[in-house]
Amino acid sequence: MARTIAEIQEQIIKEKDRSLGLESLNSTSKTAIWRVWTYITAVAIWTLENLFDLHKKEVDRLLLTKKPHNLLWYKTKAEAFQFGSKLKPGSDCYDNRGVDHLKVAQSRIVKHVAVVENKKTGWVRIKAAKEVNGELQKLSQIEPDKSKKGSQAEADAQKKILQTELGALNSYMQHIKDAGVKLIVQSLPPDRLKMHIDIYYDAMVLDENGGRLDGGSVKPVNDTIDSYLRSLPFNGAFVLATLTDQLQETPGVVIPQIRHVAASYGTRKEVCIPVRYVPDGGYLRIYEAADLKITYYPSNKLPLEGEGEVCTHDTYQS
Repeated sequence: MARTIAEIQEQIIKEKDRSLGLESLNSTSKTAIWRVWTYITAVAIWTLENLFDLHKKEVDRLLLTKKPHNLLWYKTKAEAFQFGSKLKPGSDCYDNRGVDHLKVAQSRIVKHVAVVENKKTGWVRIKAAKEVNGELQKLSQIEPDKSKKGSQAEADAQKKILQTELGALNSYMQHIKDAGVKLIVQSLPPDRLKMHIDIYYDAMVLDENGGRLDGGSVKPVNDTIDSYLRSLPFNGAFVLATLTDQLQETPGVVIPQIRHVAASYGTRKEVCIPVRYVPDGGYLRIYEAADLKITYYPSNKLPLEGEGEVCTHDTYQS
């Protein structure tokens, strides 16, 4: 790690003081010629040490991303995909010489990538998503038409698939992957999230519908939930405890009680979320207003000390 200019200059002066024959360089003036030269030398050394640090970081980053058979390498390559561009012959890189930087940036449509390896089957699964107006969306794609038979019809159908964003990404990844690696490239819609939450609120801050009395927000609890979902990293875990903490910090919320949370993907059976959930599509969204049920109770309706439901064996087990 690079030292500061002051540290370097101080060390130079100490070495000067220990050197015989330099006793005459004893002026305490900051503008003394010998002091100015110690400062100039210190700046030069400081610059060089910072360049060494920068070089080391760059080499470390390249070692991480260039190493084959590494999941990070596949993630980096997927992010580097350029829709509508061709690779250099015999290479896994694009030739962007003479191409406008803005055009290159626009062609890199993959904004979020997660790479997961199935230890049992050995398959490497790549999940990808793009952004449209700040919203995560799946890449354009079409399902193969199995009704078309014959070499020409099948070739035409394959051509149409390759012209889609997902088809082109899959072709690119299959081309550059390491030999023997079984690769699945997907771009999926968000998993569907359903929740039922009870909110005990401060009646001096929120109204009976959860809106702020000062007009700051019509649905601050909904805003907190939406903000939490959007803050999750792609393919990151949805954690009930974290959501509860954020609801607790919402102005006017005294106690949030999450009664039920479930998620589903596509036609798969809905599953309850007891602690955490990693979305199959890589991200979560509430599809419809009915998927989020919030019931508001003023905080003075909270059970008093010693009150509550009778705890049965069945209740305890649930």
